[in-house]
Amino acid sequence: MVSAIRMSVAFSLKPLRNRTVIGLKALLSFPRGACSSRGIKVFLDINGNRVFALTFGSGTKTLLAHSGWIGNYEDWVATLSLLSEDWRVVVYDHRGSGETRVSADRITAEALIDDLFIVMDKLNIEKCTLAGFSAGCVTTLRTALRHPERFEGLIFMNGTGGVKPPDAEIKPIIPPSQWPGKTHLERLEWFATNCTPEPDMLHVRQWAVSLLSRATPEAAEASFLAARQIPPLDWEEELPRVAVPAILLHGELDPLVDIKDLEYFHAQLPQSKLVVFEGTGHLPAMTRPDDVAAEINAFFEP
Repeated sequence: MVSAIRMSVAFSLKPLRNRTVIGLKALLSFPRGACSSRGIKVFLDINGNRVFALTFGSGTKTLLAHSGWIGNYEDWVATLSLLSEDWRVVVYDHRGSGETRVSADRITAEALIDDLFIVMDKLNIEKCTLAGFSAGCVTTLRTALRHPERFEGLIFMNGTGGVKPPDAEIKPIIPPSQWPGKTHLERLEWFATNCTPEPDMLHVRQWAVSLLSRATPEAAEASFLAARQIPPLDWEEELPRVAVPAILLHGELDPLVDIKDLEYFHAQLPQSKLVVFEGTGHLPAMTRPDDVAAEINAFFEP
């Protein structure tokens, strides 16, 4: 059975800033490779690449999160810090993002899928709930279709994994190098501004630019194209095979993802729920972590 709900804006800017700062300080206060009650930061050797991963929480359920485009673990960290009360949460910097430095020619859609399974194996994750954000939803969906038996649930945040209705308009692919701005930094600032149409979001835009800036311009270009040049599938044949609960989270004001694509995606997933956060842009895990965590916990509670 499918269902959809809409949520109104109900958050205070000051508590949001405090929650984000407290969560980040708690997670970043222990050295890489060290084990503590808060978690473990490690570099995983994956096909000759040093992949940065962060795991924390002590719940019986495991949630593995994949970030978007060239976003690193910080895409999810404010939300995961809340979920860690009930889950073991894992997030990592995929190829070309954050601390995972990889040459642009090694960033492909298939490599990102392969890496996700290796992360699971190296961190002893037999089954988990898998979450994807934005372009990372492509990796999430293709991974779940490749080995559906390894996943107990799916989360798609502000992305459809490339799923579109058969009659959807085909829009031109405009890579980051062609976005407005004279420099790579200016283009990232333009992107972050578009992602946050809500009022009083300067602090989130600055945070977004900071984390995106850790990737090279070449990696940004390769990652953007990798998510968009993967061949489409027959979605009406493939998506019914996703036989696990799936929640789709979306910001009403998101300029990057068409709500009609989300509604079609939602209709094709047998056990799905669509939640639309009103008055919210492309970054709800950063701007509304309490609401995102609450929706995830409510959907997957026993």
